[in-house]
Parts: sequence; C-alpha cells; structure tokens
Amino acid sequence: MYIEEQGAGDGDIKVTVEGEEYTAEANYDLNGDGVDDTVAVMTDDGYVAYIDETGDGQADVMQTINADGVVVEQARYDAGTGKWAGEAPQQHPGGVDPQEDQGRAMVIDTPQGDVAVGPATEDTNSDGIADTAVVETDSGGTMLVTDVDGDGSADQVVEISGTGEVTISHHTGDGQWTVVEQGQVTGDGNYAPSPATAATDDATWNLDAQPAAPEPAGAAGAGAAGAKGARADSDDLWG
Repeated sequence: MYIEEQGAGDGDIKVTVEGEEYTAEANYDLNGDGVDDTVAVMTDDGYVAYIDETGDGQADVMQTINADGVVVEQARYDAGTGKWAGEAPQQHPGGVDPQEDQGRAMVIDTPQGDVAVGPATEDTNSDGIADTAVVETDSGGTMLVTDVDGDGSADQVVEISGTGEVTISHHTGDGQWTVVEQGQVTGDGNYAPSPATAATDDATWNLDAQPAAPEPAGAAGAGAAGAKGARADSDDLWG
C-alpha cells in the first residue's frame, strides 16, 4: 500500500497507520454529496478505503473491499488510543466501487492482454471527469496513465523515472505503443524535451506498481492533456 506523505490542505485526509500519521488526497465521493471523502488505495485483490465520515479531515473508518466490491473487513479509528478497532463490515448500497466510478476501471492494452492499473483519479483536461491514473513504480518512478477518449482503455502513458527522465508513449494499435517524445524534468520542476528521436512501436512499463498521490512537479507539461509515460523496449519484456 502507498500513501503519499505531503502537507495537508483542501481535499486531504489524515490517515494514521501503525502510529504514523500521513496525509493523502481524497479521490472518491463515497456518500454522493459532491465532496470527496475517501482515499481509495489499490491492492492486489481490490482496494482499501480510508473514509472521513465526520468531515474533519481525519480518516474514521477503514474498509478492505475485494475485487467484487464487497467489504470484507472494517475497522474504526480510536483517537484516544491511536489504534484501529475491528467492527462488523457495512456494505455499500448498490455495491459502490471506486474502481468502477464513471463507468469502468482503467486498463493498459499490452501484447499479453489488458492490465488493470487502477481507477482514474485526476482530471487532466478539466472536463469534470477523471481521466488519469497515477501510480508509483517499484523503481521509484511515477506513471501517468490516461484514457483520452473515455473508453476505459489507456491511450497515452507518461513514465517519469526516479531521476527525472520522461518518456511519453501513445497507443497505436492492438497491444502496440509508440514512444513519441522523451525528455527530462529539470531542477526547477519544468519539463525539457530531448532532441527529436525516431519513434518505436515497442514500449514496456513496470506494471507492478501502486497508486500514487498527485503527479510530481513538471509532469503536467510532459505532453498533451492527460499525458502518460513509458520506456522503450521490446515486446518480449512485457510482464
């Protein structure tokens, strides 16, 4: 599980995990009142939801939800002890599932088939609909995976390595991706494209990743609205 440690602000929820306090941006409106009140974190077989029931900016309830949207475990935070106490799971009416919000889960079309990367949480084109999933890679980088046309499948990927290298790829066919631009995030947080390089039809990503918090500085300039990143490689390296 990954929770972005950052300063609290509008839309952030404080979460206490094993005595450590973190803040994460709320990314789902669980009660349907128009205000995001939940931090949904992807897991291998579903997700964990940290819910601010009282609107005070502190997560009060933690739910473990499986891939079918069923709450299998639930705990409530005790501010007095600083610990989570288990309680009977409460199911969501209609099987509400943050991964299914606005239609369907985000997937990447690879040569081996669709790979789920979690729900879109960022609205990169300001149309009121989340279109980009942000994930952290095991190597310390960040991937921005964007569904440009709203069909649930990624059209564009931007990968930003831990050292700031940026690779932008577009979906160009069944299981095929083309690297269209590469560059670097500079020390002042701006994106600087590298000299033009020939495009390649092969691209691969480390898909063993966890959902991340808001995209890093300079990432928004890494391409068109909803850019995503990948690194060039051969098809036989797809995991």
